[in-house]
Amino acid sequence: MPATCGDYIQPCKPEDRLIVCMAVADPSGGSPPAQGCQSALEAMALAAHLTRPLERARAGGWLCAQLLRMGRHAEVLKEAPIQLGLLSAPSVAVALSEDKRELMRVLTLSASEIGDFDLALDTAHELVRLTGSLDDAGASLQAAYALGLCFERMGDSWQATSVVCRALELHGRSAPGRPLLITRSLLCAISIGLFHRLNGAAEPAEVRQVLARAQQAGEQALAMLQLVPDPVYDVTIHGNLAEVLLHQGALEAAAPLLEHARVGAAERGLNSHGWRLQTTLADWHLANMEPGLALELMSQLLQDMGEAAPQHTAIRAHHAAYRACRLLGRLEDGLQHFEQLESLERRRAIRQLRAQSELFVTRTEVQHAQWQAEQARMDAQNQRSLAAEFAQSAERDPLTGLGNRRQFDRLCAELMPSLKREGRPVVLALIDIDHFKKINDLYGHAVGDLVLVAMAQLLRENMRSSDVVVRHGGEEFVVVLPGTTLAQATEICERLRERVAAYGGFADAGIAKSEDDRDRSFDAGPLRVTVSLGLAAAEPYDVVQLLQSADVQLYRAKHEGRNRLCTAA
Repeated sequence: MPATCGDYIQPCKPEDRLIVCMAVADPSGGSPPAQGCQSALEAMALAAHLTRPLERARAGGWLCAQLLRMGRHAEVLKEAPIQLGLLSAPSVAVALSEDKRELMRVLTLSASEIGDFDLALDTAHELVRLTGSLDDAGASLQAAYALGLCFERMGDSWQATSVVCRALELHGRSAPGRPLLITRSLLCAISIGLFHRLNGAAEPAEVRQVLARAQQAGEQALAMLQLVPDPVYDVTIHGNLAEVLLHQGALEAAAPLLEHARVGAAERGLNSHGWRLQTTLADWHLANMEPGLALELMSQLLQDMGEAAPQHTAIRAHHAAYRACRLLGRLEDGLQHFEQLESLERRRAIRQLRAQSELFVTRTEVQHAQWQAEQARMDAQNQRSLAAEFAQSAERDPLTGLGNRRQFDRLCAELMPSLKREGRPVVLALIDIDHFKKINDLYGHAVGDLVLVAMAQLLRENMRSSDVVVRHGGEEFVVVLPGTTLAQATEICERLRERVAAYGGFADAGIAKSEDDRDRSFDAGPLRVTVSLGLAAAEPYDVVQLLQSADVQLYRAKHEGRNRLCTAA
């Protein structure tokens, strides 16, 4: 159990108590939300007393996240604007920019859950605006998450799907773990929502396709949990995947996933998640021809939620209760649930149309004025800046974030003549991931992509800022080490080779399977990644000859058994 201030002999220093309270309040720490709320409030008071604005603002954002997990959405809407103001203060705005964006995502979610779509849409679009100027794949996915969830809760699953799929297409390969995890989880949830809207109204083939997309996104998210553990999304992902399997008719496969999620929600005090999982359990009982259990469950749930019921969950609960009453022949009770269901759906539709209409008019007017002002200010310098930004993006590998061949050619054309004039040494290293095709075949291309991203990160961590590091193509990387002798470069690259071979992060990725391997009975085993390296040194200061020489050494390293380094010396 996480530590609290009460675990220490009293009195303790306020500075020490603040550290403990901040640790418990942090949503990523896994504390139960009720305990996290209490610690966040205490941390806010301590930080204010100690004049620690950064901790005060951060704890306020965490308080809202914990309230969200408890289903106390009205309190989030009351508290979040105050905390956003503190997070925007000049003294902390830069350091806590990520905290501010996360709080805006939380506010969008809570506003969507209780049907305040004006606030939800406005906050989501402001988050999109804030991230538009950032070269940050994780922030872009965070903004897409907020906007996609907002559209989903408004009933527009098609727009939600478009927003999230487009974001994953643009940023999914280069985003850090948690943003990618939660966005894939959201795509699964959105697809489930679309299934509910299409079921019985669309062609069966289209419905099956939607469920297949939900299953794929859910399984990808479940695999990522091994690499990016998250106690809340452990509940969300297992629950969503259980619902997908349920709607596909796989009741036995769905049951343990659903039970895992329900136990996790109860243990962690995740009220909103627990309510939603109750509706899925009712669907399971209906599919198992147990309408009495389903009706009893939904009647109790609606009573427990009361006025705090999230609109989306209330709709699901009344729908399940209506179907149960119909099967039981309790037509009068079923009619009451149906009327409640219809009323909630109408209110959601009206709010959706009103919010979208008002937002469309406001945004159109603002964007038109901004466009006119921008055209008036645009000059030759801005044009050159845009051209430079385009050129920079054209030199970046979208998967790993490293430079590509175009950047390599440009930097070497600038670097080699100066090294030659000064007589300084230079070494070119050609690095190739061993048996990469086998990795893709056994574990799937998604795991192959994770390996490439991890390899790029290891190169960043082990090379100097003055070194040229690029992805040359496929599983091949090139490093140019200016001012480095062959002996020095050999030592550096040998350490890199040993670190890659010992890197534990690759092994966890091996649990994922490709689409073709999903139904096979064999286990590919843990994933182990190694690299082979070929080194070449100047003279000559000719990039083409250095590449050719390094390639010969790389071929020799592979021929001699791989996971080794060879030099031209």
